[in-house]
Amino acid sequence: MDEPGSSRRFGADAEGGPVAALAIGGDALAVTILDRGATVNRIRLRTGSGGDAWTDVALGFGDMAGYLAHPDAFLGGLIGRFANRIAGAAFELDGRRYPLVANNGEHTLHGGGAGLDRRPWRVTGHTPTSLELALTSPDGDGGFPGRLDVIARYTVEGSTLDLTIEAVTDAPTPVSLTSHLYLNLAGRGSVDEHVLRVPAGRVLAVDATGIPGDIVDVDTAGLDLRDGVELGRARRRPVPQVTAVGGLDHPYLPDGATPDRADDSTGARPDGAGLREIADLSLPGTGRGVRVLADQPSVQVYSGNVLATMVPGHGGELYRPGDGIALEAQQCPDAPNRPDLPSAVLRPGRTWRARIRWEFRTAD
Repeated sequence: MDEPGSSRRFGADAEGGPVAALAIGGDALAVTILDRGATVNRIRLRTGSGGDAWTDVALGFGDMAGYLAHPDAFLGGLIGRFANRIAGAAFELDGRRYPLVANNGEHTLHGGGAGLDRRPWRVTGHTPTSLELALTSPDGDGGFPGRLDVIARYTVEGSTLDLTIEAVTDAPTPVSLTSHLYLNLAGRGSVDEHVLRVPAGRVLAVDATGIPGDIVDVDTAGLDLRDGVELGRARRRPVPQVTAVGGLDHPYLPDGATPDRADDSTGARPDGAGLREIADLSLPGTGRGVRVLADQPSVQVYSGNVLATMVPGHGGELYRPGDGIALEAQQCPDAPNRPDLPSAVLRPGRTWRARIRWEFRTAD
């Protein structure tokens, strides 16, 4: 296992540039992050006593071959410039229309075909318990206006992983950055026996292409996760919202979020305040779980419906649909085209901030 504070060569990116794996952590949690895409490559949770009593609880690959072969899996990447979908691969801002790169049918997904999860990031700080990376996305990148300067900070304290993201721009632009981390508390196989609780009474209904529509009650849509539901049952519910997208792939509005239009700055919580629980995932019979907190107005619950790899991941696993669950705290999808949703527009002179915290637990 990599020593916290260490760095090693992980491979090369598609252009032949070097990719480094950087380790942070402690006695309870060990995290490996790549400087390509600010990608969480590995999370090891101490699940017992002894030198090898660790469990991989995040999906990832052992070298760059997997990431290059399966870029659209977005395994652990920091996605942007706009997470999730923008309908019709275009939006209008201040009276001007901006066409984007369509990479999900006719829509834009996670910033287009070459999002921030596929870029080299600069390491600007690295200690045994923290890592800071930076990236500059130029004006016009993927069709988005304005230069965007981004800083991502990962910190481990005890069994908690904390991610803070900040961004500034020189021109008005929509921003939504988050982690596309897939969790599996068993370390391998399906997450069907995991229990997921999402404290949200409302959700954005989606069409068959994942574009959001109306805000609806979760019980009306057959998507209620407030009391905790086994994922195998939740992702196979015989209701139109689930069958339309082949599982869970829905933007929930956590209780306490603001689903109304906010000021035209950085969304519902422009100062990054308001960290609150957005999900809790557990694996019955093991004592393992993770509580997820964030400060963004929505969380995309994605059950890996089209996840399929031909390159083995951690533990030699060939990942299949339902082998991981992604809980993506983000601005509401398609917000640039939806004046009824919290604004995701960042303007010069303001700082966009987001924070996500994963609080892992075990029986030990």
